[in-house]
Amino acid sequence: MVTKAMIREHEMLLNTIRRLGDNSKESYVIFDATKNHCVVECNDFFCTLTNTTRSQIINSDYFSLMSNEEQTTIEMIKDKIHSGVMVQAKLHHSCFDKPPFWAEIQALPFQNNNNETLFVLVVVKDVTYYHIEEFLMHLEKAMYEAIEKDYSFDKKMSVICSSLDEFFMPKISSMVLVKAEADQVQVFKGNEKIKDLPERCENKDFFKRVMQGETSILVKSLDEIDIPIEHKMFADSSEMSFGWFMPIYNQQQQAIGLFAIFLKYHSSDQKFYENMFQKIGALVALAYSYERIQKKIWDLAYIDITTGLPNRHGFLNKVEKEYGQNGNIKILKPSEFHQIVELYGREAGDELLRQIAKRLNEEKNDDNEYIARFTSSSLIIANATSDEDFFYYKRRIKEIIRQPFIVGGKQIYITLKTGIALYNNEIKIADAIRFADNAVSFAANKPGTHMEIFTQERNDVLEQQMTVLNHLAQAIKNKEISVNLQPKVDLRTGEIQSIEALARWISPKLGFVSPAIFIPVAESAGKVREIDNQILEIVLSWLAERKRLGKKLVKVAVNISPDHFYYADFVQDTLELVRKYDIDPRYIILEVTENIGLVDFQTAFSIIQELKEYGFKTSVDDFGTGFSSLSYLQRLPFTELKIDRSFINDINDAATLAIVRSIIQLALNLGMTSVAEGIENKEQVEILRALDCKVGQGYFYYKPMTIEQLDAILDK
Repeated sequence: MVTKAMIREHEMLLNTIRRLGDNSKESYVIFDATKNHCVVECNDFFCTLTNTTRSQIINSDYFSLMSNEEQTTIEMIKDKIHSGVMVQAKLHHSCFDKPPFWAEIQALPFQNNNNETLFVLVVVKDVTYYHIEEFLMHLEKAMYEAIEKDYSFDKKMSVICSSLDEFFMPKISSMVLVKAEADQVQVFKGNEKIKDLPERCENKDFFKRVMQGETSILVKSLDEIDIPIEHKMFADSSEMSFGWFMPIYNQQQQAIGLFAIFLKYHSSDQKFYENMFQKIGALVALAYSYERIQKKIWDLAYIDITTGLPNRHGFLNKVEKEYGQNGNIKILKPSEFHQIVELYGREAGDELLRQIAKRLNEEKNDDNEYIARFTSSSLIIANATSDEDFFYYKRRIKEIIRQPFIVGGKQIYITLKTGIALYNNEIKIADAIRFADNAVSFAANKPGTHMEIFTQERNDVLEQQMTVLNHLAQAIKNKEISVNLQPKVDLRTGEIQSIEALARWISPKLGFVSPAIFIPVAESAGKVREIDNQILEIVLSWLAERKRLGKKLVKVAVNISPDHFYYADFVQDTLELVRKYDIDPRYIILEVTENIGLVDFQTAFSIIQELKEYGFKTSVDDFGTGFSSLSYLQRLPFTELKIDRSFINDINDAATLAIVRSIIQLALNLGMTSVAEGIENKEQVEILRALDCKVGQGYFYYKPMTIEQLDAILDK
């Protein structure tokens, strides 16, 4: 029961509290803690601060003036004042028909003898200015930390937008729009609720008008301006009817973007907030300038200047950070790269790699792939797909080389070699790169466009090649390279028609080394010309000895590598050797691969013609395995056309038989002698005779043998 004495006591207490409030010279409000925090008194300062009248405030719940998003803080204040504890807090305070402001409140509770809180004096200060200064100071610190930690530009913008949304919550949502290429702007946002906004949009005329101005533009109806529909839909769904747009300038006073801010209320202190956003805009400009400087540094360190592709360092930096624990590495090398560089210059090689990378990017079907330049003549690809379909990759490669590449105004067809290696928890990316490089070395030895997947066996072969290379120079110096001879016979009579000289190497340390291993090693090491000359000299020495003894001479074919063939003094050096041993050049057949004319047709024609004039015969070895042009072949004056053994092995197959028939007919039409390699049985002989093939070679007739063994056969 409330007595008159209690009422008088409450009035006396209320008067005392009112005097305390007046003496504070600040805006204040007094509410009754026993009646749902009902306001019983406020001063004129408070009415001015909240844009209200006394009649609007009295009898209202004071905490209804707080933002709904401040409920946690409000409950804390209530708990403390009902416990008789003075409270100091900072929160958003509502303001009638105006945006809320940041308020610092001091709530002083007054209790009775029963420790019940009766009234609370709340002194309210508008600390928006100080709060903004503190906010800007923290935001600046956060931005410098983001720069120091090398955050991405997107993450730096997220720091700014998230901070703005948190500072102004829940009354605004902000975006930072930054100029991008192709007349677009990048859209950065902090509010996690904004999920459906595209990351880029057209640089609308309205945006351009904002960036051309010096001050902000306040829009009361978003329907009146041309901005993306997604932005309008977001503002409408958030019940934000105002739009505030402000340009962002760099230190050179060039517009780099704008703020797009959607509000529920119109701010009366627009100039104050313009100054605030100018300072935030300076942080955006700082991040923007730093990003451009970083990009220039990145370009210098991680971009191949000649092609515009990432270089090896850029590739490693990207892949090790972003391409997961499982995937594969591919290294691609155009077979014709070095010939193209020799013919058209290094710029042509750069352009070829650039075009290959462009086609690869156009043909890829996922975003798990990253392409870079690996060496001067190769590209490298990382694919984060753990179970990639390499059959699809094969089809993709065939598709991108189906059309010619335009280099230096010329159409160029190429073949591509690919080496592939997997990486996972057990195989590091760096090791996978080394393995893929190993695999592409194997692919380079195969004809046409070819793909090799790394295996440990191939790695063993590579180690073997390195061992061979280490001993090869000494082997050449010590003349360890010897010759085996294999006769070629007339298929009609069985008589020896000519002989092929085959290089053999029996090393004192390594034992027998297959020519399939040491010849490619010699070619890559630039020592094959010395081997060719040693073989030729052994053959000439043997022929000279038979001539001295008055024995029968036969024609001998000696293999000549492409590097040796195009050597400037090849013809004259060969002629000098033949004259040194006093052997007629007609006894020497110089064998080259079918692709020899594709490297430099005009030079090849001149060399073959000159050899022919001196009396040498020439032969095309392993015909059908490469990619020779028939138009080249018919214009190059070869003497002999050798059909590769792979066709003879499968001659019972109807399709293969048709190919062999065509090659033999081609040789007849061009006035060349057709030679079938790898004959192993009587049936093959009968088929070749029926096809009118003239000469054959293989184990059915003779295996490769020593000079002494052949002498015994020839002298019978």
